[in-house]
This record gives sequence, structure tokens and C-alpha cells, in this order.
Amino acid sequence: MRVSRTRWLYHRRMSARRALLGPLFVVVALVSACSSGSSGGASSDLPAAADLLSRSAGAMRSVTSTHFTVSVEGQLPDIAVRSAEGDLNGDGDARGRATTDQFGQLLEVDFVLAAKDLYVKGATGGFTKLPGALADRVYDPSAILDPDRGVAKVLSSVRDARTERSENGAHVVSGTVPRDVAAGLVPGIGSDVRGSFTISSDSSQLGSARFELDGADGKPASVEVALSGFNAPVSVTPPA
Repeated sequence: MRVSRTRWLYHRRMSARRALLGPLFVVVALVSACSSGSSGGASSDLPAAADLLSRSAGAMRSVTSTHFTVSVEGQLPDIAVRSAEGDLNGDGDARGRATTDQFGQLLEVDFVLAAKDLYVKGATGGFTKLPGALADRVYDPSAILDPDRGVAKVLSSVRDARTERSENGAHVVSGTVPRDVAAGLVPGIGSDVRGSFTISSDSSQLGSARFELDGADGKPASVEVALSGFNAPVSVTPPA
């Protein structure tokens, strides 16, 4: 009887343990499923990169003016500008200020691009008129809104695009830009480049485009073009 009672107690305890562990396993399984599902869901909730790029290209084709900033990191042989900021209209006229690298010395210049002529003014003296074809030696902002060589063309040409994340009311899309297309915004590109594009969730307008390049010194380099103040009146006249 003692042995039978011992076995009875043993089986009762095991039954009680199973009764407790059973629901616990169910809870653990549910938590694991929810955790893995939420991670995958966050990724699947991001809009398709191709749709974002297509909508943004369409939105940028209708932009009539913008404020722009250009930032260059690293050494690029065909770009003398280190930074630039200004305003641009759909006719390709622009005005602003740029910092350029001239034989290792940084110089700040004011520039006006009007009616295909370039006017540049250094720290002293007045504006000097140059042919507009020389604009790319500083930086040619007229390309930005040009539908055939600017940001709209770049956005519609991205390959292997991927939506990376959403942040601050925008989606970030990355992909490969063909060399001949990227060269419209970044002169002297010798190969296809990786690009990263910040696109407004509301308007689909492009907030920034960043291109990763190989620098002249063999080190990584980049060019970033940031845009804002869309469609504000921008009137540019040649300096007197």
C-alpha cells in the first residue's frame, strides 16, 4: 500500500506540473509568434521602392523652383565645389554661394546663372561674366530640375531599389544609378553609383539624394543634394 500511495502521489504531482506547464508553453509560443510576426510586419509595411521612386519622379517633374544645398565629401577630380547653396527656378536660372577648392585653397564665391550665362564674384571686386558652359566647374545647379538630366531622371532610372526605412515623415530608398544618368547631377562619374533618396511620405517630393563614389585618392567620397522650399517664386536677373 505504501508503494502504491507513493506512486499515486508521484503521478498526481506530475499531473499538476503538466497542468501548470501546458499554459506556460502556450504563452511562450504566442509571445514568440507575435515577436517574429511584428518584426516581419514592420518590413512588409514599408511601401514598395519602385512605387515610391515613380511617384517622386512624377512629383519632381512638376516642381517649378527649389532651394538647394550641395555637400561634397572626399576628393573628386571633376568637382571643384565643396559646398553650395542657393535658389533655382525651372528655367535653369540660379543664384547662391559656393565654396570651391582652388589648388588646395578654399574660396567662397557668389554666383548667378541667368540666361545661360554664369556670373561669379569672389571676396573682392564685382561679378565676372563667364560662359554658362563653365558652370559645371563650380557646380551647375540648372541640372537639378531638368527633366532629362536632373533628379526626376535619376529617380526613374534607379535599379535594384529597396525601401530601407521610414523616418521623420519620409521614406528612404536606396539603389544603383547608372553612370550616364548620375553624371547629369555629378560630373565625371566613371561607373554606376549607389544612391540613397529621401522621399516625402505626403508630397512624394525628393528631400535629398546622396551618391556614394570612389574618390580620386582611392578613399570613399560622396555628393549630397538636398532640396526644400519647392515652388516658391524665384526670379534671377543678371548682375548689373
